[in-house]
Order: sequence, then structure tokens, then C-alpha cells
Amino acid sequence: LRETAKGLVISGLLSSAVAAPERVLADEEQVIDSAPSAPFSKKVYFDVSVNEQEIGRIVIGVYNDGSQGQERFMQLAEGAGAGLDYRRSLFTFVSPDKSFIKNGGVGSITGYGSKEIALAGGKGPRELTKEVESQKRSHDKPGIVSLVIRSPEPPPAPEKKLVAASGRLVTVEEMPKGYVEPNGSEFIMTTQPVPYLDKTNLVVGEVLEGMDVISKISNLPTSKPKGKDDPFFKIGKSIGDSRAVFMATRFGRPFARVQITDSGVFS
Repeated sequence: LRETAKGLVISGLLSSAVAAPERVLADEEQVIDSAPSAPFSKKVYFDVSVNEQEIGRIVIGVYNDGSQGQERFMQLAEGAGAGLDYRRSLFTFVSPDKSFIKNGGVGSITGYGSKEIALAGGKGPRELTKEVESQKRSHDKPGIVSLVIRSPEPPPAPEKKLVAASGRLVTVEEMPKGYVEPNGSEFIMTTQPVPYLDKTNLVVGEVLEGMDVISKISNLPTSKPKGKDDPFFKIGKSIGDSRAVFMATRFGRPFARVQITDSGVFS
């Protein structure tokens, strides 16, 4: 009996030893399956200069939401073709309260040359508007990066002009000189929460390194044209007067040339 009991004990111990690795493996598989996805899909970097003097690098984590806007941002950072590249683009605006800085993006969203290049989200910002309206992310802290999809102000009234067409004069409508509708390539980076941008901008990522570079840019002297509070200027802007519209584009522009000298994408 003692021998039989001893054999049963040894057999039980051996069975436990064999089963243990299987339980450990199963536990590891559960941990892997339940692990949250990485918050960032990739990273974007911008090397920045002020008046051709390098001031540092900004590294941005692009959120892993799978949005067209995030893909578009990475395409432009990497360079999608002639004219579709953030390299050599300029930072053109610092908000009056220094809560964010804005990069002017690219001039043409279809690039230059004979071959048209398709960017994620389409030729303009209209296809990205739905992503803005449904986004769950917010400009709720410093370092938020977002694409400018809509202007925060309503567009000025178009101007009517007479032009010759097919041997006769016809009336056409044109936007006032100086007014540029966002094309979905401009982007901003925040220095503090700016919740009102949630209605116009599509959040694509956040700054991981280089907030000191953003701070340097936000503290550069900018243009503050006289007369912006003049009632005649306000009326002129509201009716689309081209002089007032052009004047408004100069507000907040750094006197220095602030440029992205190099950019790219990495894992």
C-alpha cells in the first residue's frame, strides 16, 4: 500500500510539472491578446530653422486611429511628390495669446507637374470635414498637432467682376484677393489647451520631443498691424474688401523666416 501511495504521489507531481508550462503559455497568450494597441502608428520629425539658423527638432507621435487626416499628415511629412512636401514650408502665424503656432502647409494639394498625385482625404479639406465632426480627440493640452480643415471665420463675400467670354461680357464671382481657403495641409501645434479649434481642425497627433522649439517660435516678434480694431477695417473685412482681407492675412506673422528644413517619418 505504501508503495502504491508513493507511486500515486510521484505520478501526480509529474502531471503537475507537465501541465504547468501549458498553463503559463495560456496565460501569456491571454496577456498578449488583451494588450492595448500602441497609441501611435508612426512618428514624424521636423527640423526647424529661424533665419537659416537651426533651432532644433520636433518629434510628433501620430495617433493610431486610422484616419485619412493622419495618413495625409504623414504623406506630406515624408514627401508625396513635387510640391507636396512639408520641407521648406514656413510657419506663418502665432496666435495673439501664443496658444498655438501654424505652419502654412503647401500651395497646391495636387502638387506640381503633369502627373496629379492623390493624397489621403482627397484634393481638398471637404472630405476630411466629416472626420472633424466625428472626432473624439480634442485640443486639450500643450503639444496637440492638428490639420486645419476649416477656417475659424466665415469666408468673405465674393466679388463680382465682368469678364469677356465667347465674345460677350459675363458676370463672374471671385474671392477677394488675399483670401485663401484651407486646403487641408496647414497644421498647428498648441502650447496650451485650445478647445475652440475642435470645430475646425482635425487632431492627428501630439508632440513627443521639441516643445522648447515650439516655445521659441511662439515667442518670436510678430506683425501687429495698426488699425485692426478700427470699425472701418472690421466693416471692410466683413464685406470682403480685398485690402482688409489682405491686411488680415498679415496679423500674427513672424518677422523672422521660420522654416522646416527637413522632415520625415519613422517607426
